[in-house]
Amino acid sequence: MAVMVGRQADIYIASGTGTTMTGEATTSLGSGVYRITNSARRAINPNAALTVLDGVTTVNPALYRVSFGAGLIIFTGGYTPAGAVTVTGQFLTLSQAAQGTQWSLEVQNTLEDAHVFGDSWKAVQPVQRESTVTFERFYNDEYFHTQGANYYVLALYLNTSTGARYVMAGQLTSVGRTVDNNALIRENVQFASHGQVDFLAS
Repeated sequence: MAVMVGRQADIYIASGTGTTMTGEATTSLGSGVYRITNSARRAINPNAALTVLDGVTTVNPALYRVSFGAGLIIFTGGYTPAGAVTVTGQFLTLSQAAQGTQWSLEVQNTLEDAHVFGDSWKAVQPVQRESTVTFERFYNDEYFHTQGANYYVLALYLNTSTGARYVMAGQLTSVGRTVDNNALIRENVQFASHGQVDFLAS
């Protein structure tokens, strides 16, 4: 378990239905990671069919992971594309829903027993990861109270001048408010990640 904190968080909500993208170009970021080149099309619709092509060849989904919030295709298992990597599916149009004044990100591993009979020490194998995000803002309306079923993209900025941030897609899980005497009302909103959390250095 790791906990990271920061001050600024931008929360975006997917507005409307997905828009089809066919043969969408990507740019290699190195180490088997490709990002959709058009920044307006990087919020991938997780509820629509997605096809990744290496040149004209469809890549087996077992050979890559998808970062729905950051528009990344991450090839795994040593797979190296031979041609141009393109994406066919749907992208979502985002609208900014809120800004946070403080956030925390918690990443957890799901571990399974991997020891065999006769081992003197227990062995575990990470099989899956999950994360939760809580952000705080000054309360000004009932927005998150009424938008619970929507799909969000979160940008969580670190306290640096480079714009370094964590980006993730997520679903709203809870909303709470803190009211103190002679103080501003604060709202705490929690999300569960959908797919992986990505770190972008700039």
